[in-house]
Amino acid sequence: MINHEELVTDNGFFTSLEQMKCLFSRGCRRRFTGADVDALIKWQSESRDLLKDILGFGTFEPCANKLYEVNTEDCGEYTRIKYVLQTEEKVFMPFFALLPNRTGTGKKWPAVICPNGHFHRAKESVAAVRYEEGVVDDMETHHTHYGEDFVKMGYAVFCPDARGFGERAEKAKQKEGEWKCSCANLNRMAIPLGRCAIGMSVWDLVKLCDYIQTRPDCDPDRIGCAGLSGGGYQTLYLAAIDTRIKCACTSGYFYGAMESLLEGNENCDCNYVPDLWNNFDMGDIGSLIAPRPLIIETGRYDSLNGKSELQNVVSQFEITKKAYDLPGCGEKLAHSVFDGVHQWHGIDVYPFFQKYL
Repeated sequence: MINHEELVTDNGFFTSLEQMKCLFSRGCRRRFTGADVDALIKWQSESRDLLKDILGFGTFEPCANKLYEVNTEDCGEYTRIKYVLQTEEKVFMPFFALLPNRTGTGKKWPAVICPNGHFHRAKESVAAVRYEEGVVDDMETHHTHYGEDFVKMGYAVFCPDARGFGERAEKAKQKEGEWKCSCANLNRMAIPLGRCAIGMSVWDLVKLCDYIQTRPDCDPDRIGCAGLSGGGYQTLYLAAIDTRIKCACTSGYFYGAMESLLEGNENCDCNYVPDLWNNFDMGDIGSLIAPRPLIIETGRYDSLNGKSELQNVVSQFEITKKAYDLPGCGEKLAHSVFDGVHQWHGIDVYPFFQKYL
């Protein structure tokens, strides 16, 4: 006879989630536990190399990185130029450069990269290209136009399409009227080849940093990155990987993976990276950014926070805070919580960037 008390079921179904949670809990994450700055630097160097390996950076090869200028639009306070940048031998990334229409200063602009999330439109929603279908809806619902906000504040802003989004959608999502989001398809293609969607997108952003540093109108030592949702995802990983990012904001993407991605396993496929959780949770990746300025923005009622809501975010913030407290740079880490849902807020982000970038 079956001893029903020994059975683990979910509404009568024999699922695997509880075992997966046990595996997650046993994971030996590379949490920083050192006692001095030298220990932090050593831990960051080793962990950064490991994270690059997990993201598939060893599969990428240098290429010519050719740049093509497509068109220019005068938007009043700023100019919007569309470019296409080669990032791999057969891979090209379209992006907008938003440049302030200010003359006479002779100075180089600080630059901000603004990646897109899962919006109706990709770079267009971030750059506020209002005449494109779906952009105004994104702006009103999720406040996606942070790229335009930054350029109006005097930054040179770069808004790329992430891999699988917008003009970079794979064939299955190129149909007329289809939402141009194929990051799930991309991850399925990438994983058997030792890659992942987020790794490829971050590689492209590293190549974008390379390009920005060649521009005579941009300060090569003042590059920041800020994004919402999937854009915050890309920002977190880019800032962790590339120390040229001097100030970062991840909005709507900083929470414990157990609740938000393992238990919340209906999230997009692009969130999932082989072997990642055996080594890193969000707070560990955030620790790789210390002591460079980092602001985390969280909507109090964002459903992606997980079942314990804001506490699931705070727990990861506290992990990162230990790395910032050690060098005595605690003021360079901030957590902005606002009474909203999954959307960009910005009220604390913009002053933070003005202070540090």
